[in-house]
Amino acid sequence: MRSESLTQGDLFKFDYFKCLRSEFAKNECSICIDLCPEGAMVFDRGKLTLDANACTACSACIGSCPTEALMSETFDPNHFSLNFSKQSESLISCKENVPCIASLSVEHLISIALRKEGEVVCDLSHCLECSVNKDNKIIEIINSMIDEAQKFLQICGSEKEIKVQTEELEESLEVGRRGLFKKLIGVAKEVNEEVSMTELMNSSEEKQPLKRILLKNALKLQAEKFPENSELDVNFSFVKAKKIDAETCTNCQECAMFCPTEALSLLQDNTGIIFQMGKCISCSICDDICQPGSIKSDSRFDLVEFSFDRMQLLVKHNLEICEECKVAFPYHGGEKVCARCKDFRTNHADLFTLAKDLE
Repeated sequence: MRSESLTQGDLFKFDYFKCLRSEFAKNECSICIDLCPEGAMVFDRGKLTLDANACTACSACIGSCPTEALMSETFDPNHFSLNFSKQSESLISCKENVPCIASLSVEHLISIALRKEGEVVCDLSHCLECSVNKDNKIIEIINSMIDEAQKFLQICGSEKEIKVQTEELEESLEVGRRGLFKKLIGVAKEVNEEVSMTELMNSSEEKQPLKRILLKNALKLQAEKFPENSELDVNFSFVKAKKIDAETCTNCQECAMFCPTEALSLLQDNTGIIFQMGKCISCSICDDICQPGSIKSDSRFDLVEFSFDRMQLLVKHNLEICEECKVAFPYHGGEKVCARCKDFRTNHADLFTLAKDLE
């Protein structure tokens, strides 16, 4: 990871080179800003920054970031996701093993449920009194995550269920947030010695968030239970299907060039756009950057395409050379003049008018 990209508190890191809002001018992602109970995430002079003095390292924002630009020194949700799946315990609790359930994402919850042999229970019995849960924003987010994860488990044919515990069990450990904090710091030393999984991914050339890779690997193990018709009309917050209108697409290729996870890519001969649903993080940068509005999100969701990174050809152009500017463009019939030259000729014809013709 490029160290100059980090804003770092005592136990928390923010990598603004991975942040959608900081890296892409047309993106308006504000998930962590809206979620932070202390207002520690600040958008200033075109860049999102972390106010290290305001940050309490509660970690409630970590799971919300689609690109994993937010990291904690004491808790790696990807590391937890794999380890918890192997353990006999079923309870995910801010009093026992996570700083906050919101530090996980929908994708983490689905991965845990798919991998774990036993049940998964989210402990929400402490949320209402928690200092992190200002205006009940955190508990609303957690409930929404659990509902979406449950919806995903159902459509992929899994019988697994994520249960919710709203009353504190008598036998539950009375660790408290401070006790858990100390516990996590101790665990963090072990995690750091092994090299944090998320840090390892950040130092590699992989563009996808690690939580997405873990989810797809878990789904591959579940593939035999997929419904016969894997194409469904359903929406999820963390992924979108895409479609391109070939008639209006100018083949500018900016959607592929600016896609942060390379979910959109070019054919080798540059005549078309390929889409891999499994890599899409629903950032909508492609929608925002497309000037003619040719690329749109689609309600279609295909489990097989998502899980196995199947490629879908969104558009294939027949390119011809423009007779005026001599640049290749998508040809749809008629005179071989590109849209830019037609527009210039129509709206700026007076630039080529001679003075004698003006009389």
